[in-house]
Amino acid sequence: MSASSLPSLSQERTPILELEVLAEKAANAFRPFLGPEGFDLAQYRQFLNTMYHYTARSGEMIQHAGSKAHDEELKQFFKYMCNEEQGHYLLAKEDLKELGGEVSEEIPQSVQDFHHTWFSLGDTIYAYLGAIYVFENIAKHVQKEGKDLFARLNLNKKQRRWVAVHLEADLVHGDEIIDLCSRYFDNNPSACLEGGRAMCNCWINVFTHFGRA
Repeated sequence: MSASSLPSLSQERTPILELEVLAEKAANAFRPFLGPEGFDLAQYRQFLNTMYHYTARSGEMIQHAGSKAHDEELKQFFKYMCNEEQGHYLLAKEDLKELGGEVSEEIPQSVQDFHHTWFSLGDTIYAYLGAIYVFENIAKHVQKEGKDLFARLNLNKKQRRWVAVHLEADLVHGDEIIDLCSRYFDNNPSACLEGGRAMCNCWINVFTHFGRA
């Protein structure tokens, strides 16, 4: 489903500073792994394996969040996001296959922690709005570094689909969640920030435990 499938957004978007800070903090944890001293090819394969598991339950997780929606606009947004994220985990699997690797049966502990945290965010929609705000606004901070990684590792188009798709699609999704949160944040700012902090920590946890060997 294309971005145009989402109902028309307002022209005036007001980013939420506290959530922007968390998104940038999460991006800063990722940035060194993309840079000149970052992933080698073996580590990039490990990253793809982690991202396969990280996004394999995206549909289920978005549906869980959407079940908390209390009005039609929110219900439509989560339905749209579920369609947008569908099958992204397979891109990581196919990229890894092109590099001679296979996804592991074992789910990395950081991914298990992420899934547990997501399903424990509470019974209101607001924590999930904050969480999605952070996730969808990471990519805008690492556009150059992501493209530099492709060149540094000499990755062809069939070896970089997961990263490339998220670098592009998350620019659109980031604007969409900013628009949505700008109208819902004040209903429960503490829950929005709780969700944002939780997801920032989950993303940082991936790289804290990633390892460089």
